Amino acid sequence: MSASNDHATPTHCENCAAPLQGHYCHACGQSIVNPLRHAGHALEEVFESFWHLDGRIFRTLRDLLSPGLVAANYLAGHRVRYVPPLRLFVILSVVTFFIAQFTVHIGEGQNEELYKGKSGALVINGKNVQLGRLGDRISSARSVPEVEAARAEALKELNNVRDKIPKGIPGGAREGVEVGMRKVNEAADERVAELREKTRPDAAAEAAGIVAPANENAEIPATIENAATLAELERLRDERIKPLRAERAGLAPKDTRALARNSNAIRDINRNAGCRAAQLQIDHAVATEGALKRKAAVDAEIYGDGECDSELTFFGNAPWDEETNPVVMTGAPEFVNRWINRQIARGHANAKRMSKDPSLYKHALLSSVPSALFLLVPVFALLLKLTYLGSGRGYLEHLVVALYSHAYLCLSLLAMFLMFGLDSAISAHWPGFGWIAGLIEAALWVWMPIYLLLMQKRVYRNGWLVTLLRYTVIGGCYFFLMSIAVLSLMVASLVRM
Repeated sequence: MSASNDHATPTHCENCAAPLQGHYCHACGQSIVNPLRHAGHALEEVFESFWHLDGRIFRTLRDLLSPGLVAANYLAGHRVRYVPPLRLFVILSVVTFFIAQFTVHIGEGQNEELYKGKSGALVINGKNVQLGRLGDRISSARSVPEVEAARAEALKELNNVRDKIPKGIPGGAREGVEVGMRKVNEAADERVAELREKTRPDAAAEAAGIVAPANENAEIPATIENAATLAELERLRDERIKPLRAERAGLAPKDTRALARNSNAIRDINRNAGCRAAQLQIDHAVATEGALKRKAAVDAEIYGDGECDSELTFFGNAPWDEETNPVVMTGAPEFVNRWINRQIARGHANAKRMSKDPSLYKHALLSSVPSALFLLVPVFALLLKLTYLGSGRGYLEHLVVALYSHAYLCLSLLAMFLMFGLDSAISAHWPGFGWIAGLIEAALWVWMPIYLLLMQKRVYRNGWLVTLLRYTVIGGCYFFLMSIAVLSLMVASLVRM
């Protein structure tokens, strides 16, 4: 038995029971097709409800390329041929920033190579070279022989890396390694000079024979910051904390300020020791895992954060702490101050994560942009309304102009993001495409403000002088508001990521 016999065409509307005379009910407009019985029609209905793929989306996008044509026609009453402005803006903004997640690379450079070996890391991004743990080992050496040993080992490893890179490979990888070798020598020479200065006695006393000449091979005293092993680190930590604990035992409970200073001193020692312990553990992992690619963010999650100089201060005050030294807004309720310090804590923690993996921030920022644009559109419409007072147009008409103008901006950004993706994919095989992509992207940026000016002229039909004056006022106000929105969005994305 055929499907058509199973599901005969109804003679009356299933919604209002009116007699049917065509594909749609003349009384309520419901289609005679039941999507629950036809999978093909169900899929078609999903696309139609979102895109209205009846030719209008393609006609709308085509006419949108002509400045102001869609908005002028829509306001003139020719609405059936175009996708409604709000729907078009939502579709384009969602698609644009969805594509951006895959084509915009922040901290994910295609030419970036990360080499890890037993002596540390070398990060090469074109000619921008960061020595990573290679530099850390040299800078933490406590004697000249130790520096020279670290220098020799680092240069040997970098030389091996360079020899393994085929000549002519794009991205300047071999040149980057050679830059790294020069930086190793510079860092080693600088550390040797520092060690000689620290171990050098007073020149006059040395000349008089009061003290022995400097011994450049002598080690500088061990500290928490340059402890060579975990055992040495724990010994140094205990030695520094012991007198502070003895001091604390002699303080009276009423000496709150002295107790707070004592606790903060112990906390600083523990914090510095924790950072150094993380550095030592990462160094050990690097030395034992061989030439593996690594990410600093992953190492920080596993072994701890090895950056000990990330204290947060406000206006030159003591380092911020959510509990011991919070930010306090005078006159604000307690719950407001707690909320503010919670956001500061999250932002500070996320900033440290972002420094190791910038792509986290990129995803958070791009995910928030559509929401910001959605809030800015009615603001732009309000600016149009205030600037064109006396034009006889209502706020909703200005909102149509704002929605279609922002839809075009999203379309231009979508074209840019697609060019970013093509540039990354093609330029590695054909370097000349980078110039083509760059010219197209520059042209899109230049055309955006010109497009908006021509759109404003076409829709509102003022003379050029009046249009330019109003365009300048609207553009200046909107740029100021957008700058505030962007800064707020960057802070919010840092807290939310």
